[in-house]
Order: sequence, then structure tokens, then C-alpha cells
Amino acid sequence: MAKEISRRDKVVNTALKLISNGGFHASPMSELAKLSGVAVGTIYHHFPSKEDLFESLYVETCTEAARALHESLSVKGKETQRLTLAWLALYDYFSSAPLRYLAVIQYRNSPLYSKNKEMEDAFSALTALLKEGQKATKFKKMNVAFQFEHVLSSVFAVVRLKVVEKKKISEKEIREMADAIIQAIRK
Repeated sequence: MAKEISRRDKVVNTALKLISNGGFHASPMSELAKLSGVAVGTIYHHFPSKEDLFESLYVETCTEAARALHESLSVKGKETQRLTLAWLALYDYFSSAPLRYLAVIQYRNSPLYSKNKEMEDAFSALTALLKEGQKATKFKKMNVAFQFEHVLSSVFAVVRLKVVEKKKISEKEIREMADAIIQAIRK
């Protein structure tokens, strides 16, 4: 017996599709309700506003990505090896969830974007690894926020090539990109 999708999940899945097709601002709540097969009131029951829906999509996506990240960071090894595994885990997550990738990119580039506690908590393991690498003198001493953005934005750039530009990227090329990014912050 197939598991029934909750109304909230229907709204989320439909919102991801709408956002990826036309953007956040071109996705009215009335169309979202119609396409997801729920009443507009149901959407507002789960999300007080359209902006809250968009932020919720972002936080949920960051939380899911963080789960993949935590799994990769649980491996014992040198900081550089663990950072490479983290980069690859983030790439794998976002390239396998293209609608979530597109929503995250739009959110991060919108006026709505602001770092929030959930996002910081989700990626705290990556920040901790960067600090650990600096302390062990394996990574350059610099603002950890810069290193964090360097890692994350490079993941997003390669995912964009695959998802948006439909480029064929080999496993070898993905690994080379991860290694190049890590080399850029190594001491």
C-alpha cells in the first residue's frame, strides 16, 4: 500500500516545482493551492506567509544537506580528507535534489536571505572542521566564514553546471574539482 503524501508535503513539492520553473515571485499562493490540490487556507495553516514557505523550504533543505554532511564527517581521517568528503557529500546531495538546489540558490540570492540559527546549526559541522583544520595548521588562517562560502559556493557552481546547463561531468572531474577547492584553502 502506497503511503499517502501529507498536504504539507504536497504544498512543499509543488512549491519547489513552481519556484524552479518561474521563481519565487512568479509563484502565487492561489496557483500553488490549485496545483497541489489543497485549499489556500491549508497552505496558510502550515505557512503563515509566502515568505515563511520560502524560508521553510530553505531551512528544510539545509537540514537535509547537513545530514549528508554529518555522515561524511563521521569518517576518521585528516582534515583535508574529511573536507574533500564533505564537499563530495554536499555535491551529491544538491545534484540529486535539483529542485531543492534551485530553491536554495534563489533564496540565498533574494532579499529574504539572512543567516538564521537553523542554517548555522545545520552547517556547524563544516564550520567546526574548518576551524579544526586552521588550529591544526592544515588550512590557511583566515575568516572561517570566507572558507565556508568558498566551499559551499564551489559546490553550487558545479551543481549548476550539471543541473542548469546539463553538462556531463565525470566522477573524475568532480573529484578534481573537490581537490582543487581544498587545495585553495590548504596551508
